[in-house]
Amino acid sequence: MTAPTLAQVFGQNATQNATTLTITKADLSTTGFTPSATNTADSLLAAILAFAEQTLTPANQSSNPEQSVAIADSFDSITLINTVSYRVKTKSLSFQKPDTGSAFNPNDY
Repeated sequence: MTAPTLAQVFGQNATQNATTLTITKADLSTTGFTPSATNTADSLLAAILAFAEQTLTPANQSSNPEQSVAIADSFDSITLINTVSYRVKTKSLSFQKPDTGSAFNPNDY
């Protein structure tokens, strides 16, 4: 098997070169994300994770040793901040590599 592609993880029009990663916002719209000129950094990260989660599932990781990252729903909770209830959506993000005992390094994945 092969590692997931840029298109599978970041959208059909994703590209990279030595200095940039380009993700087309419209490609993330399948997650419910609405592209605009003023999207927040939080909403962009949430859309990227939601899109990537469609491919980077724990089941896919279990069947494909080339997939080193998995994203999964974890647990929901409610928290109260200044008398307002907020729903907390938790995602589990895991990174898998042969054990070398080393610290986290993005280049390993």
